[in-house]
Order: sequence, then C-alpha cells, then structure tokens
Amino acid sequence: MNLAAFYHSGMYPEIYAPDRFHLRFSFRAASGDIETCTLVYFHKNHREETTKEERMSEQYHLGTSVVYTAVVSFQKPARYLQYYFRVTGKNGDTRWYNAWGTVEKCPDSGFFEYAYANKCTVEYMPPKWSQGTIYYQIFPERFRKGNPSYAPEDCVAWGSKPTASNFMGGNLDGIRKSLSYLAELGVECIYLNPVFTSPSNHKYDTTDYYKVDPHFGINEDLRVLVKEAHEKNIRVILDAVFNHTGTDFFAFADLLKKQEKSEYQSWYHITRFPVREEADCYECFFGFAGMPKLNTGNEKVQEYLLNVLEYWVREVQVDGYRFDVIDEIDENFVLKIRDRLKRLNPELVLIGETWAEGKRLLNGCEMDSIMNYSFRQAMLDFFAERSINAETFGHRLETALSRHPDETNMAMFNALDTHDTKRFINSCSHRLDSFKLGVVVQMMFPGSPSIYYGDEVEIDGENDPDCRKCMTWQENPGEKESFRFYQRLIQFRKKHSAIRNGSFTTVLADGRVYGFARENETEIIEIFVNDSDDTVEITVENARSILISKGNFYIVCRKNGEIIEEICS
Repeated sequence: MNLAAFYHSGMYPEIYAPDRFHLRFSFRAASGDIETCTLVYFHKNHREETTKEERMSEQYHLGTSVVYTAVVSFQKPARYLQYYFRVTGKNGDTRWYNAWGTVEKCPDSGFFEYAYANKCTVEYMPPKWSQGTIYYQIFPERFRKGNPSYAPEDCVAWGSKPTASNFMGGNLDGIRKSLSYLAELGVECIYLNPVFTSPSNHKYDTTDYYKVDPHFGINEDLRVLVKEAHEKNIRVILDAVFNHTGTDFFAFADLLKKQEKSEYQSWYHITRFPVREEADCYECFFGFAGMPKLNTGNEKVQEYLLNVLEYWVREVQVDGYRFDVIDEIDENFVLKIRDRLKRLNPELVLIGETWAEGKRLLNGCEMDSIMNYSFRQAMLDFFAERSINAETFGHRLETALSRHPDETNMAMFNALDTHDTKRFINSCSHRLDSFKLGVVVQMMFPGSPSIYYGDEVEIDGENDPDCRKCMTWQENPGEKESFRFYQRLIQFRKKHSAIRNGSFTTVLADGRVYGFARENETEIIEIFVNDSDDTVEITVENARSILISKGNFYIVCRKNGEIIEEICS
C-alpha cells in the first residue's frame, strides 16, 4: 500500500456535523490500493464498552487517489468521540491510521477526537434553500428598459455594441416587468450586479452604498422588485462591493480635498501625498485608479459597511449577498460579516467571488458558497477547448467535490459564464451541441446552477465588455427553442429530489462520452452526454442498450428499479 497517500486531518471538512446527531468522516488513500477502509470509533472515557465500526465507502475518484466516506448517527448530540481508521490493502496487509499517522499495530493512544456537536457548529451549514437553487444573474444596465424617466441622457440605442463606458438604459423597473418571464423559465433566485450609485455602467465604483443609482431608479424600486419577486417565490441577492469604492465616495472625496488632514486617510492604503486620482498614490483594485482599495482591516470601515449590509436586509428584505473579490478583503472583517448577518437572519446566503479554489472561504466560518470557477474551468476544458478527455474531466469534477462538505457542494454557485467572462457559447466556438451538453451537466451537477442573463436565448459575446450585450426582448425570448431547452431541464431538476440533494458518481468516462449518476434514498438518475463525433452505444439498467448520436444526451430516472422518466435531445 502507498502509506504516504493516507490522509485525514481530524478537522473540518474531513470530519463535520451536518446536524447535531450525525458526523461525516472522510479518508483519502491511493487508487487501486485498498480492499477495505473502516472507521473505528468510541466514547472517549468508555472505549471497551462503546467501540463500534463503520465500513467506509468510496465516494470520489481523483485519479491517483480515492476518498472514502462514512456518516455515523447518534441517539444524542455527537460528543466526546475518539476514533481511528483500519485500512486493509488488496495484498492483505493491514495498517491503522490515527492522529500520529500510519502505525503497524492497533493503536492504544493517539486517537483523533471530536469534542461536541454544538448548535452553532451546525448553523455553519448553508441555508437549505440555497442548496441546489437556480440562480439567474442580471447585469441591470443591459437587461431591460423599464421606466423611461430613469434613462441617462447619453443613452445609445438598445442593442448597440457594448463598450466599457456606454449606457443603454436598463433599470430595476425593467427587471420587475420581467419577473413572469423568469418564473416561467424556472428561476429561483436573482443575483443582481451592483445597483448602487456609481458613475459607470457596471457600478463597481460605488459612490453611495445607501442609494440606488438614479439610472436604475430609486430605493423604492428595489423594494418593490424584491417584494414582487418574493410573491413569485423568487429570491433576490445583491452585489456587495466592499474591496474598493469609487473616487466620488464621500470618504475618498474628503481625502482628496483635505489630504493629510482628512479623518478618512486611514480608510484607504495611501502610498504618497499629495493624493491625486492616480494609481501610484494609493492601492487600488487591479491597478484601476478609479477604484481605490478600502482598508477593510480598519474597524470604522468595517462598521460602516456592516451597517450597509444590515440596512438593505431590513429595508428591502434582500435574501443575501454576493461579495466582490472577497479574497482581497481582510479576513477578520469577513468573519464579522457572517456573524452580523446570520444573527440578523440565518437564512441569508453569503456567496464569495474568488477565482481560486476558495477552500479558505468555505471553512465553516466565512462564506456559505463561492463562485465555483474550478467547476467552470473543467467545463471549459472538456466542452469548449476539448483539451481533456472524459476520464480527466470526471477526476476534475470529483476533486472539486471532495474538497468540501456535501451541504457546501450543494450550495456552490456553478456558472458557465458571468459578466467577467466570455459567453459559454463563444467559448464553445458557437458549437451548439457542445454548448447544450455543457448546460445539461451544469443543470444535473451538485450545486446551484447560475444562468447568466440571455444564455437561455443564446446571446453571445466575447470578454468584457462584449459579454454585456442587451437582452433581446423584441424577439420573444420565451418562445425560442433554447429557452424551452433550459426550461425542460429545470423542470426535470425540480421534479427529482436526487438532482438537488443526491450523491454524485461517475459511471462512464470514455473518450468524449461522460456519464454520472445522482442518487438519494428514493431515486437514481443517470445522465450521459456524447460530445464525440460518433454515435455511441451505452448500457444502462438490466443490460439495456441505448444509442446516443453525436452531440446528444440521455437522462433516465429510476425508482425501485423501474424507469419513471427519460429525456433526451
């Protein structure tokens, strides 16, 4: 056995409590090495009379390693537990693994320990509603015109080529008028790019966090939008841009005016005086002088921004926030964000933007979810770039899932494209078959799929700003075939609970043909996608053969061994 491949930290997320009466354990070993992996556990002070064993099962295959998992139930809240692992290789050798590492004899000490499943530990799990919800991301300036009195004077024609600076007149009233369309599509939560006062079309250079941008409407328009969305069972989350402000923000404006005498100079990272709107005078986001970086370690800055977050929850009942570049914000502040908001409303969802793996943010103390760019990159590499085969694709997906608790995986924000990327259809070089197969996997994969506005009607676009084209309302988007395609997948997803909360297993990985299963206690669903250039034959239940032509998919749902629904392209 490859003993160096054994791994269990004894900490979150290798052991955690999904609720007070269950503990979930994971253990990693080399692929092809292990015959059995067994969890041995007992009460800390009563080992002899309380020792129990739980055979662990293979859950994730990561290429060179395998993750084994087990869930243990308790009559009382889990407490005072000690445990170790017994591993038997395919050659018959047995080793034990405890807090000191691999040992050759059954250990008498050095056990892993779990102290107590406190109520607050369980509350670190993402809100139930966010686990598997369907997001729809809207860039407000380009989604839909509503009240014409809000439009900027220098608006260009709706549908003009997007630039970094032009305006086309979308606003909150336009979004409100589109709620029936979104409900028909099956959307469960709207994610709005920034809506607060800002001089730009993207609104990431905030001037006033307490005021809706005049081009989008007034504060009452946001309140009404959220209220009417809730009436249609659609939640709304806002973009919180706290890493930086605009240069017209009151604190930075005061700094420009008063220089060293400004009481707000500690709100920013000043590198030299006199301060001008120049990038070498202060730290700024990505070198953009118009976005000076806030000192989020400053307690006064923290308190100001925490009050902003609480204000919009109280005033308009928003359902959570997506935090812009959260990995650049002081970690102490992120901890306070969670504490304050969850005390205000435990059902608020907190989503962090990071382009990295993001495990630090999902440590149970900070974010509920992140924008899952690891998932997106795997999807691009397989469907768009075709640079990896199905076997590697499966390993990539399972590696991403293995990093987090199941409940966190179910809440991950799984997007194929956003306002910061080229459209997925462009990434696929406009190959509609590959595009649609990617959407099938996105909709059936664990987590919360996000539709970037217009993807459902095949709006295309290269990188920013071209990915921010106007929505095409004049073409009756709800009647398009692509809209119906999305709608059909969403309806299937909502009908079958295994898609929302079931386990994930790769069942086929051959060339450019990939299949996976989602399973819970009531049903098993198998999904197969064929992104090859040939018709393929697959074998499903009872040795039944299915032919899938190139660029097509097949989904089957079974209960008690009987097929209850099939869909295909």
